[in-house]
Amino acid sequence: MTSLKTCLSATLLLAAVLTSVAHAETPGYTDLIILLKSHAHTRQPLNEPGEAHDPCSAIKNLVPNLTPIIRPSSARSAASLQALQRHRLDRYCLIDTRHMTQTQAEQQALTLRQHPAVEMAEFEPVVDGMHDDNGSPLASSAQNDIPDYTPRQHYLLGQTPIAPYKIGGVNAVKAWEIEGGKGQAMRVISGEIDHWSYEHWDLPHPYTELHSPAGPAPVGSHDTASAGIIASQENGFGTTGLVPHAQLGYLQWSAARLGEMGERLQAGDVMQLGVHYLYSDTAFPPDVCTARCYMPLEANNLVRDTIAYLTEEKGVHVVLAAANGNINLDHPHFQGRYDRNIFDSGSIFAGAVNSKTGLRSYFSEYGSRVDLFSWGDSVTTTIWSRANPTTGYTHEFGGTSSANPILAGAVASLQGVARAKGVGNIAPKTLRAILVATGYPQINGNRTEIGVQPDLQAAIAKMLADHADRPPTGRLAVPEEVKSADTFSVHVYAESPTSKPLTYRWNAAGFIPTTGTSVTLELTAPTVKTDTSMPISVEVSDGLHTLKLADNITIKAGCGNIAAWDPGKIYDTYAESVAYKGQVYKQNFYNVNKPPDLYSGPHGQPWFTGVVCP
Repeated sequence: MTSLKTCLSATLLLAAVLTSVAHAETPGYTDLIILLKSHAHTRQPLNEPGEAHDPCSAIKNLVPNLTPIIRPSSARSAASLQALQRHRLDRYCLIDTRHMTQTQAEQQALTLRQHPAVEMAEFEPVVDGMHDDNGSPLASSAQNDIPDYTPRQHYLLGQTPIAPYKIGGVNAVKAWEIEGGKGQAMRVISGEIDHWSYEHWDLPHPYTELHSPAGPAPVGSHDTASAGIIASQENGFGTTGLVPHAQLGYLQWSAARLGEMGERLQAGDVMQLGVHYLYSDTAFPPDVCTARCYMPLEANNLVRDTIAYLTEEKGVHVVLAAANGNINLDHPHFQGRYDRNIFDSGSIFAGAVNSKTGLRSYFSEYGSRVDLFSWGDSVTTTIWSRANPTTGYTHEFGGTSSANPILAGAVASLQGVARAKGVGNIAPKTLRAILVATGYPQINGNRTEIGVQPDLQAAIAKMLADHADRPPTGRLAVPEEVKSADTFSVHVYAESPTSKPLTYRWNAAGFIPTTGTSVTLELTAPTVKTDTSMPISVEVSDGLHTLKLADNITIKAGCGNIAAWDPGKIYDTYAESVAYKGQVYKQNFYNVNKPPDLYSGPHGQPWFTGVVCP
């Protein structure tokens, strides 16, 4: 980074934004995000789409301007409904609070948090466009006299560093020698606050754009730099992107629009997210952060759920900046939120290394969740300024901002080769694992602090070797968590590169049923008294090869301190409370193995009528 902005408190930022009368979208605390409880509204049946249902209707009387994140549609298939439900996207609602004062917005949030149907109500954190990472421009050149800066793009080279640098590159130059390695037939989305200069002589025009209806994004230097790293043209002047033949699209960042852009994408597409969140230093203990408390986008629940939907259900590769906050994501304060053994969205967190030392950049987030790193300074790429909107370049782009598009370009290159070689679309978690397994560490050999830097030549070799006889490829889609005794679905997306018929065998020990042979399996979680992590796996076979996919799911116990209903327990204590499927039931008559949702009523039943968990 070339400079670091002064960290304002979140309270002051909130006040400034909420009292703004500007019509253009102001990042940070403009949206109040609401997550409804799983049984607070009538969910669409899992086996039929039926009529369109507004998931936010349960609290519409409190908030007339409430809108669902996913718009209701009677045309949506049962399978697509299940996919949304697996990631809670059928339960998110949004309130635009720009027209409110700070006091009004905070009161609205407080009222919603106290509503029995609401699980969470939180403002989207302050979005920072990472503009401090922008580099100083080089002297302007005439259009017909732009130098070739490609020799300065050391991040394109192999593992051997070139003085004065202490780190090599991602070996894109070797990937370019292989069909598909330049991003042929690939599509990459850049999600940022500003958009790249569509008039820059070295950059493509977007194949798709998604802007805020309140005001389109401005042109800016940050995304121009990101776009140059990914897709600047192979034309003999200026810079050359990692995938110069790829199509490039633009998303004006917001948590709500992320899923909307996802609906335009298909398996194998790549998305880089070049923003991070700014939190007040008072949001963390002193040993976590005391200033410039930047966090990755997955700090936000809606973003994390949407990314899991994109990677698992859509097969989209998502690369996001790990953030410039110098925060240990493994710190106990985060209670395992960034522990991939507890939950793994499938995205790639991009860390940054100092090219002069070969060690982690002082500002880069770190921890086991940071999968890959690349250059965090001295990056040559395109830039934009009002004075020079068409031929601007820099040698000083940096931060996790520069590492992020380098890694996104590497992902697009590897996926491009897979398609060109007949392997097909590689599942995001599988492709990430290949890059991690074949990458190389910081100069001190550490592979766990910020992961490794990719070596595309080695990654391509492993990918082609792993798929030499073209076994099935696939990805598993499971919810992050479900409640005790709840019913939910899991799904496997698999394909055979040789078009062989596939069979499936599930292992869901502890659930009901414990196994299955269909693409989608509907399961009932066990009754648990404490939160419990349980594995679910599926074996996909083409008759010759077997692909095993596995993931963990957390079973959440009851409602707060209320014990979950136990089908094996004898209930003989009048008014004893149990939690079941998001509701609390009180015992009326002696009973055993009488599910409260089926055997309840105002009188005459083993259980009294249930009420939503407090």
